[in-house]
Amino acid sequence: MPNVEPFNFQNNRGTQNIGKSFQDILKKRPQMRNEYEKIRQIMLEDAEIKNFIQEHQPDLSEAIFNRDLATIYEYYLQNKKQQDGLPDVHPGYDPELLFVDKRVVIQYRASQKMQKQHEKLRAASKIMAIGMPKQLKSATMNDFKSMDSGMTAAVLAVSEFIEDYVDRPQEFHQGAYLQGPYGVGKTYLMGAMANQLSFDDIDVLLLHYPTLATNMKDAISDHSIDTKTVRSDMKLVDILVLDDIGAESDGSGWIRDDVLSVVLDYRMQNGLATFFTSNFSMKQLEEEHFTLTKNGAEPVKAARIMQRIKYLAKEIPVNGQNRRLNP
Repeated sequence: MPNVEPFNFQNNRGTQNIGKSFQDILKKRPQMRNEYEKIRQIMLEDAEIKNFIQEHQPDLSEAIFNRDLATIYEYYLQNKKQQDGLPDVHPGYDPELLFVDKRVVIQYRASQKMQKQHEKLRAASKIMAIGMPKQLKSATMNDFKSMDSGMTAAVLAVSEFIEDYVDRPQEFHQGAYLQGPYGVGKTYLMGAMANQLSFDDIDVLLLHYPTLATNMKDAISDHSIDTKTVRSDMKLVDILVLDDIGAESDGSGWIRDDVLSVVLDYRMQNGLATFFTSNFSMKQLEEEHFTLTKNGAEPVKAARIMQRIKYLAKEIPVNGQNRRLNP
C-alpha cells in the first residue's frame, strides 16, 4: 500500500486540541505524555486509519483528529483484537469508523458470521411445525441433487414452485400432492422446500396430519391446545403442508368435516398454496379413507373435500429407495 500522508503535520509535541479522555489523563498524569505521543503516532501509521483520514480530506483536520483520538484508539484496539482472534467488547460485531458532523465516531456492525446467524434465526422463525421430525431443520433442496429417478418429477415440481412463488407471491400457485410409499423422501422434500422459502420471509406451516387430528380430538375434553388458533393458523399461513394425510384416525368424520374441509375451503377461496403427502393416491384417499366412517359410507362428503384437494394440489406419484431403512 502506498505511503499516504494524510496531514501536513509538523512534529509539534505541544498539540493544543487533545481528545477529552486523553486530556483528562494528561492533566492528572503529565508523565503519560510520551505514551500519548506513541499512541498518536501508531494511529497515524495504521493503514486502515490512514485510508480513513485520506477519504475525509480536507474536512478531517489535524485538530479534529487530535480531539477524537480516544475514539480512533478504541477502533484500533477492537479491530486489532478481532484480527488477532482475541475477545473484544462486542463479540460478533465489527467496529467501523464514521465521520459525521465534523466528528469521528465509531459504530459496531454485525459481522458476516453474525449476520448469517441472524438470518438463520429469522428464517427459522418463519417455519412452524407440529409433529414433524427434527432432521427437517437441516433439509435443503441440494440434498436432492443425487436422487432416485422416482423422485425426479416431485423435486422438479417443488423447485419450480419455489421459483414461481418467490417471483409472484400474490398469485395463486398450485401445490403438490406427493403420493408414494413410506420413507422415499416426501416429508424431507417438504422440509427442504420450507427451509428454502423461509429465507425469502415466507411463512410455512408443516403439520403431521395424524398428530394434528389426535391433538384436536383430545383438546375437546382436556383443552390441551387452542383449536381455534390452530385452525386459524392453518387457514391463513402462506404455505400449508399437511403431511401423511390419510393416516389419521377419524371414525366419525369430525376432523374431515369440521377441520380439514373448513381449512381447505378457505385456502381454495383465497388462493393459498397447499401441499400434501400421503401413502394413498387421491383416488384411494377418497374411496378408502374419506368415504368410510363409523356412520357408514359418505361419498358426497368425501367427493366434496377431494374437489378442494385437487384444486389446491397436483398429484405427483413418487417412488424410490426407503431412506429410513437405507440412509
